[in-house]
Amino acid sequence: MLKNYIKIAYRSIFHNKSFSFINIFGLAIGLACSLLIFLFVKDEISYDRDHKDADHIYRVVKDFVNDDGSRLPDATTPPALAPAIKKDIPEIIQTTRIFPNWGDNFLISYGERKIFEEKLYRVDSSFFDVFTFPFIAGDQKTVFKDINSIILTETAAARYFGNENPLGKILKVGQFGEMKITGILKDLPTNVHFHFDFLISTAKFGNQTESSWGWYNFYTYIKVRPGTDMRLLTRKIQTIYKKNNADGKNIFHLQPLTSIHLESNLKWELEANSDKLYVYVFATIGLFIIFIAGMNYINLTTAKASVRSKEIGVRKVSGAIRVSLIKQFLVESVIYCILACVLALIIAQLLVPTVNILTQKNLSLSKDPLAILCTLISSILLGVVAGFFPALYLSSFKPMDVLKGFSIKEKNILNLRKSLVVVQFTISIVLIIGALVISQQLKFIQSAKLGINKDQVVIVKNAGYLSRNDRNAFQHVALQIPGVKNISTSDGVVGGQNWTTQLKFKSSGNGQLVNFLSVGGDYLNVLGIEIKEGRGYSQQFPADSMNNGKPGGPLEQTIGSIILNETAVKSLGIPKPAVGKLVLWSTDADTMYYATIVGVTKDFHFTSFHNEIKPFAFTYNPRRVANFTIKLSTNDVQGSLNKLKSAWNQFSADKPFEYHFLDETYASLYASENRFQKVFIILVMLGIIIASLGLFGLSTFAARQRVKEIGIRKVLGASVSGIVGLLSKDFLKLIVIALLLAIPVAWFVLNKWLENFAYRINIKWWVFLVAAFIALSIAIFTVSSQAIKAALANPVKSLRSE
Repeated sequence: MLKNYIKIAYRSIFHNKSFSFINIFGLAIGLACSLLIFLFVKDEISYDRDHKDADHIYRVVKDFVNDDGSRLPDATTPPALAPAIKKDIPEIIQTTRIFPNWGDNFLISYGERKIFEEKLYRVDSSFFDVFTFPFIAGDQKTVFKDINSIILTETAAARYFGNENPLGKILKVGQFGEMKITGILKDLPTNVHFHFDFLISTAKFGNQTESSWGWYNFYTYIKVRPGTDMRLLTRKIQTIYKKNNADGKNIFHLQPLTSIHLESNLKWELEANSDKLYVYVFATIGLFIIFIAGMNYINLTTAKASVRSKEIGVRKVSGAIRVSLIKQFLVESVIYCILACVLALIIAQLLVPTVNILTQKNLSLSKDPLAILCTLISSILLGVVAGFFPALYLSSFKPMDVLKGFSIKEKNILNLRKSLVVVQFTISIVLIIGALVISQQLKFIQSAKLGINKDQVVIVKNAGYLSRNDRNAFQHVALQIPGVKNISTSDGVVGGQNWTTQLKFKSSGNGQLVNFLSVGGDYLNVLGIEIKEGRGYSQQFPADSMNNGKPGGPLEQTIGSIILNETAVKSLGIPKPAVGKLVLWSTDADTMYYATIVGVTKDFHFTSFHNEIKPFAFTYNPRRVANFTIKLSTNDVQGSLNKLKSAWNQFSADKPFEYHFLDETYASLYASENRFQKVFIILVMLGIIIASLGLFGLSTFAARQRVKEIGIRKVLGASVSGIVGLLSKDFLKLIVIALLLAIPVAWFVLNKWLENFAYRINIKWWVFLVAAFIALSIAIFTVSSQAIKAALANPVKSLRSE
């Protein structure tokens, strides 16, 4: 019997080629799209789950609390916290700390090979007791037995040793000197929230890490015993902090390791994380697309009822019972879906490389048999679910009615089809409006005034390796290069890595955490940061330079100058005029060190538009140098870079000339939003295509059902436009209803999304008008193509046919 069902299904597919193509291709697109979304979502939720006992590993983080009670969430902790809580809290099995490179480059050499490396982390010897990273060589229990040990990943080892066995060999590592390789790790998977190439021991710091409670440059992770009350544990950690910092205001929290990638967006994250909102959005869209594809199948199958009504009547007269007919139609439905599944797997495999480029991931369909199996099972279930109602409907026809030519009563089924079309286009219109609003917000971000001029600004790294005389000489030579407008130094990057410290206005107790950079003269001019009050830095004012004060000197000392932004002046409660006022920079026992305000800048954006502008400061400290910031004013950018490289080689031929552009730094702040926009627009287009295929199929059947009516109307003098309008108006009414439903839904959802931005657009009325125009245009084009074809047909043929 099953063989007979399959044979009938095969004939039905090839007898109705256009119907079969629309159904199979529409389902295939939906399945392929959902499969790729499944791979993306699976990867996003898999972060940090491969570690042994991952559910019992937590990161300790804190809120920095200002004197006014405001909080700044931060991922760092002091180094003394880990040993203190390990000693006093029995629920903690193990602790470990990570000290990343913090923007430093390390010159690592082996023989003639010398490479500047960024991914060098310092970790505790307990690192591998908390995290599970498989070893290729070496014993994880003894790899840090020697303070001068270093561990490499396999790719890092290959850079220096090729196919040689690196174990036991000596690397020269920057300021750390010679270090012995004691372990080789497998390359880290992509789905972890931090990545490194080299590990050395925190023991290189000496004993200072065991007692420092004010050095917030470490990341602390703990492994706890099963069944631990995490609220109680958090309170115990807070108690230990207060015990060692009686005046401390910071509030500590615990983050599950497996939630960091999707739920943490703190200052000083080890790497940029994702957002669970995007995972929810993509998963929802994936379900919507499958839903649209399934509704297409139901709509087209029930619309085809009139074509198969006589076939069903003949089968019933010949003795077929309703159950056998239901089985036949379900088998047909499952076969359609299996064919769509095969086509979907091919489409998905072809699209994986493009998806990886868009999402910056390493997804693989061929290496994920579970995804293939789930797709196959889902397609079979979809075939059963989507085919069940049409099977019941088609098998319910009375044989005498259809064989005598009586029309099939379609009132209820017609209402269902109309409802499904409305739902399809409601979803599609919401997606269209979403694409328009997301594009507007990103355009607003990209075109908004940042308060700095980031165009043609080059950041040249490794300036800290040059002596002060060589740095000054390089700047002098660089300024002679045509196309170089200005140059200065800094110990970080605006828009990238900067530092933080607590400042207080001398006449107020209001302490605030302030972001800051130490810069050289003319730095503000290089970036075009406007001075609102006072002046910028210049070599003409040597007293601006920060110093360490006079040992044994006065209890209040002025050690240099500072420039604040408008928000910092306001947050610190400094009255106008701010220039000339003093802010507390640091304390040492009973000595207070102050900085004199010499300038106030206008506010500028140094983080993404998700965050409001925060307090920022500049200090003048020629000793703290990490890079050169160079403003170019030329169309021949590459020529200027080549000349800068030649100048660099005059002073540092053994160190590479490395650079990046400041606009790339700012672009990275919105990398996830840009990727989200691109993927979202593609999904919107696919959803529209699937919905349009269904509308195309329905309009085709509608035209076929009314072929005699159209012939009679044409004989009686009806125009082509009149007939097209007649056939189109019912569908367009449904699109208008979908519009009315979609607009409030889209407005609510998108306003929720925009709440993630401190600086955002307001949704304009014309967005809904544009979405309506796009939806109606698609519907008119889809429906009228078949309506015009029917209206232009020869009425003689339609009236002469049976």
